[in-house]
Amino acid sequence: MKIVFSSDDIQEHNFVKEYPEGFKAVSSTGIREVTTEFRYAGIHSQAQRLSIDGIIAGFFQSRHDFSFTHYIESDFPYLQMHFELTTQGCLYQPKGDFQPHSLITKGQHALLFYPALKGPLTYLKTPGGLSVEIELSLNFLRKLFNDDLEQLGTFGRRLEQGQPALLGQQSYPITPRMIQVLSEIRNCEYVGSLKRMFVEAKIVELLTLQIDQILSARDTQPVLKKKTQDKLQEVRALLLTHLDTPCSIEMLSKTVGINRTNLQEGFKQLFGTTIFGYITDQRMERAQEFLASGRYETIAEVAALVGYKNPQHFTAAFKRKFGYLPKQVLNEK
Repeated sequence: MKIVFSSDDIQEHNFVKEYPEGFKAVSSTGIREVTTEFRYAGIHSQAQRLSIDGIIAGFFQSRHDFSFTHYIESDFPYLQMHFELTTQGCLYQPKGDFQPHSLITKGQHALLFYPALKGPLTYLKTPGGLSVEIELSLNFLRKLFNDDLEQLGTFGRRLEQGQPALLGQQSYPITPRMIQVLSEIRNCEYVGSLKRMFVEAKIVELLTLQIDQILSARDTQPVLKKKTQDKLQEVRALLLTHLDTPCSIEMLSKTVGINRTNLQEGFKQLFGTTIFGYITDQRMERAQEFLASGRYETIAEVAALVGYKNPQHFTAAFKRKFGYLPKQVLNEK
């Protein structure tokens, strides 16, 4: 089992990724950990991979100064949970019968399946960030659903028929709880069999969160009126303009002419997070850009720029968001 990666853009980054049959983890404890790094002409990528039976979880800390494309081709069915936490995103354009295309941008996640990979995969230019790819064997998924993938509706039926599928037909906003679970997996301090048990349980929890969010949105969520969406987009623009001194809910409500309840519920529906959660996420993303820019010498400077008077509170919020400390970005410049 393998995926071949080839690139006309960066021939130094052509490689073959080998997989054990059935994603079997070859280790006495049932978990295998590998860390790799790649640097070349404006590209820096660090990969942390955890392998247990039926699962390969990859955390990719990346920075590239330009977009580039790999042509990828696999010889086995491919099922992936994908999370674009803070990187700009990626676009996969499968050839022939292997549709649909999948574009997953910053802050979005998806659950996707292809009977085989065959086509160009483009990584968008990004100043630095984290993405997560969790590859699952079909047998692992079947075991979770007691061999009844019909519970996943059209997505499950297409898997059983060997047809490409994207759960919910699109990507969805990553929720704060998903971010927390991903951080718990990445920063797990257990070792050996305890770590295997913890990681597997958290990945099952993460998959549950994905499926529940997507199926619930498809089945029960009312469609927001265009006028309401426009007002919520106006709220979002106001938040981005005043990240260091955000407006109150009352002020936002009066400014755009929408009542408090509709504002809070509609914002969460449209953007997948609360107003407070959105402010925090955007502050952290802006802080990461400041830290990586090389223009600032201390954490306290950056904390103040994004509205934090206490650098310790900023550091804690940054680590919750990204899973690593701001000083690690500052020291990379």
